[in-house]
Amino acid sequence: MSEVIKTNESLEDKKDIKIEENRKKAKKKIRTFIGGMAVLGVLYALYFFLYSNGYESTENAYVTGNQTAVTAQIAGRVTQINFVDTAKVKKGDLLIEFENTDYQLALEGAEIALAQAVRNYSALETNVSQYQYALGESINNLTNVKKNYDRNFKLFNAGIISRQQMDATTTQLKNAKLAVSQKNDALSNAKLQASSKDAYSHPAIQSAILKYKQAYLNLSRTKVYAPVDGVIAKKSVSLGQKIGIGHPLFSVVDLNNEWVEVNLKENQMKNIKIGNIVELTSSLNEKVYEGYIVGISAGTGNAFSLLPPQNASGNWIKITQRLPVRVAFDKKSLEENGVLPLGTTMDAEINTSSVEEEISNIEVKSSNPYTLNIQKIQKTIDRIVKANLY
Repeated sequence: MSEVIKTNESLEDKKDIKIEENRKKAKKKIRTFIGGMAVLGVLYALYFFLYSNGYESTENAYVTGNQTAVTAQIAGRVTQINFVDTAKVKKGDLLIEFENTDYQLALEGAEIALAQAVRNYSALETNVSQYQYALGESINNLTNVKKNYDRNFKLFNAGIISRQQMDATTTQLKNAKLAVSQKNDALSNAKLQASSKDAYSHPAIQSAILKYKQAYLNLSRTKVYAPVDGVIAKKSVSLGQKIGIGHPLFSVVDLNNEWVEVNLKENQMKNIKIGNIVELTSSLNEKVYEGYIVGISAGTGNAFSLLPPQNASGNWIKITQRLPVRVAFDKKSLEENGVLPLGTTMDAEINTSSVEEEISNIEVKSSNPYTLNIQKIQKTIDRIVKANLY
């Protein structure tokens, strides 16, 4: 019996020892865990104050760029298309041709109208000479009638002619004076109609020249050229289609002139400045691009929406807004890593402690393929004027 009791006591002692050892191990694990968490906390604090505190990052960033929309400048039927969607084009490439018969006829009609205007101008100068002759004739007639009136007046006072004859002479004098006045007014009007420094400065001829230039411009617009270098997008025209003025034809996207729109939360904007260097990671090719901030939007997306939110009600919930920030690609980085399609996403990390001093804004390009060939047009106008002026 005593041996059994001793055995039980021995087992209980071993059990207590094992429990005590487990407790020590548990305490050691807890201390290790707490120590590890403390180390992690210190490391995170060092990371935050030494590194993360000088950076702002977001995944809400999209590649964007200029989309040059090309619309029809004239109405007509499409006779030729020289491109397909996604095709690369150069500025000045002929892309679309419209049927030009009507516009060619309109140009010929404008030439005829200009020739007629020049002839009318010459006729106006001839009219001035004719009215001058007519006025001289009326003045001579008035002089003769005045002499006759003076003679009849003396005869009437002497009782030689009757009152009726005197009244007739008086009427002739009045009519002669009216004739001179009318011819003088007609001459003044003819001079006004013909008055100009030369044929080119006359209003009627200027109007005809303007219409000729407009017809020439409309004819040139039957051919549509690429306004800039880029890639064709949003093609919305087919061969044989009847197109109206203003109908969208296609867009040209210049992939070498892109930027990134980074949408930051308003509480991330504290240290953001123009010139901050930005590291951009593309979700498309996973390459890292460099850029810098060139602009900060004047308002959030809601501020420029069609129906901006009104927060004057009693039930108001604060929603953190995002502010668009424009980031320009570093040209060298874009050349090394390649261009990106518009709308693709990027991860942006902004170094708020670093500022690029010399920054170049987004390149602004211009294009006007429908300028008039002034020298060619002027030669044609000179030829028409010279042929019809006499």
